[in-house]
Amino acid sequence: MIDLATLKSWIEQPGFEVQIIDAATMRVRLKDEELVPSFIVQATENWVLLSILPVFPPGAVNIGNLGRRLLEANREIRLAKFGLDAAGAVVLSAELPTEALDPAEVAETVRRMVGYVRMPLAAS
Repeated sequence: MIDLATLKSWIEQPGFEVQIIDAATMRVRLKDEELVPSFIVQATENWVLLSILPVFPPGAVNIGNLGRRLLEANREIRLAKFGLDAAGAVVLSAELPTEALDPAEVAETVRRMVGYVRMPLAAS
């Protein structure tokens, strides 16, 4: 399992605020950015799991073609994927294997996820 303090320092380096919640979980937010929801980062023995939930709460997006738009977005993006939780909220998640994980990979994943949340998914 990756050391949580190390993972925290990797995420803070590019300018994110990190709060440790428990022995395996952190909350991450972009400094001075209210439009991007906070992340949850969980460290397990073999994986680092990053989740932005919700990107859009239930009912915030035109549900008629939401599934198609999410699948189209997933085809275009890298390192992360959109999905729906049990309540119908849109979530964004990424899974990084801890084997050979490095600071650049973690920082790039966090940066990409922030960019993906800013995508015009809710349009049309």
